[in-house]
Amino acid sequence: MQTILPILAQLEGKLEKRICSRVNHADCCEDILQDVYLKLLQRLPQISQAENVIPYVMKMADNAVADYFRKKGKALTGAAEAEHLPAPASEPENLVARLSDSFVGQMIQALPPIYREALVKSEIEGISQKQLAAELGMSYSGLKSRVQRSKEMLRAAILECCDFEFDKYGNIVSCCGGDCT
Repeated sequence: MQTILPILAQLEGKLEKRICSRVNHADCCEDILQDVYLKLLQRLPQISQAENVIPYVMKMADNAVADYFRKKGKALTGAAEAEHLPAPASEPENLVARLSDSFVGQMIQALPPIYREALVKSEIEGISQKQLAAELGMSYSGLKSRVQRSKEMLRAAILECCDFEFDKYGNIVSCCGGDCT
């Protein structure tokens, strides 16, 4: 228990930043952060036994944010909903530029061109699959299959490159870096 406390102290700023970047309402951000701290205290023995504490704690924060939106999603409408939703993704061009410098961006660039184009345009740029299918002159079901295959190829490349440890629910618990260059 003594070894976990310095790690949690290091994470304090990161947790707040991670949660508040997804929830654009200061009071809600603080509420979620307090919920995460409460869960951390309740699960301190389990957390101290985890091999990689930081991913474990960050996953708890992500789950708390998801729970918040799941609970609020049904009750919020109109302007109140807009106030509590996360900020819209940055412009697709900025997102693509940021993504291209990342590990995942490099993996996407390694995909064959037809799969890369389908994945980037539909999942990152936000073009609807029906619209993209028409743009590419192919059937909607064909494009859906292509996007699905590109996701499977990306997943396989990432799993091949890194050693992931999963919990019994299939969530990533830790990632022991591999040679991904």
